[in-house]
Amino acid sequence: MKVQFNVQMTRQYLFDFFLQHTYRALRGKLSLLAGLAMIPLCVLTWNRVGRMFSVCYIFFAVFFLLLMPGKLWIKADQGFKRTPVYRKPFTYKVDSTGITTIQNAQTGHLKWNQVEKVIDSQLCLYVYINKADAYVWPKAAVGKNYQKLLELLKKHVDARKLKIRLK
Repeated sequence: MKVQFNVQMTRQYLFDFFLQHTYRALRGKLSLLAGLAMIPLCVLTWNRVGRMFSVCYIFFAVFFLLLMPGKLWIKADQGFKRTPVYRKPFTYKVDSTGITTIQNAQTGHLKWNQVEKVIDSQLCLYVYINKADAYVWPKAAVGKNYQKLLELLKKHVDARKLKIRLK
C-alpha cells in the first residue's frame, strides 16, 4: 500500500503545530493551569487583598491565556515569512519502507524506526522526526487517503508512539 499527497504549508498549519507542540508538553499544561487558576484567585480575593495583587492576578491570567497563544501566532507568522522552504509545496510518499519527502529536486527518506511519535489535531497530523521537528500533514491535503495513511501508521509505527484517534 502506498499513499501520496502534496502539502502547501500555511501560517495556520504552522500555528497549529506550535499550539500542539506547546500545550501537549508539561510546561504548556502548567501555564494553562496557572492562567485558569488566576481567575478564581482574583475573584475570591478581590476585597481581601490590595488592588495591586488583584491587578497582578488579572495580568497573569491574560498573559497565560491570551498572550501565549498570541506569541505563538507571531512565531508562526515570522517563521513562515523567514523560511523559504515553506513557500513551495512538499510531496510525501508514504509506503512500507517509510516516508519519502520531495521538494523541487531534493528528496529525503525517513525509515519507520526513525519516527519519534505521531500526534493528531483537528487540523493536521504531525509525524515527529525528533523532539522538536515534525512533518506537518494537513488532513485536507491527505484527503480521501487519510484512512489508508492511518493504516500505514498503525502497521509500521510502534503503538506507544501513536497519539492519534485511530478509526
